[in-house]
Amino acid sequence: MMCTHKFMLDDEPEVFKEQREKFTTLVGDNPWLLPALVSLEIIPATVMLHGFWKNRQLKKQLQIEREHTKQLMMERHLPGRRNGKPKLLAGPHHHLIHH
Repeated sequence: MMCTHKFMLDDEPEVFKEQREKFTTLVGDNPWLLPALVSLEIIPATVMLHGFWKNRQLKKQLQIEREHTKQLMMERHLPGRRNGKPKLLAGPHHHLIHH
């Protein structure tokens, strides 16, 4: 035995036709229902899209932060660097070319 929700449409064409006629009559008697029903459908879709967009932004920000952390860790452990700055190989040479 399969349980069906009372608002689900049956597969029978007669029942579908009867339900469609009831809906048409209801909307014909109360035309204000259409904007209300449409807005009720738009609100969840808007919330879903906002959540998707925010999630995408946060994932991108997390990816940037991870890359930044990885770069800092690599700079810290590179040979030839001290405090994140390159170490000179030799002393400063002001006059490299002698005439």
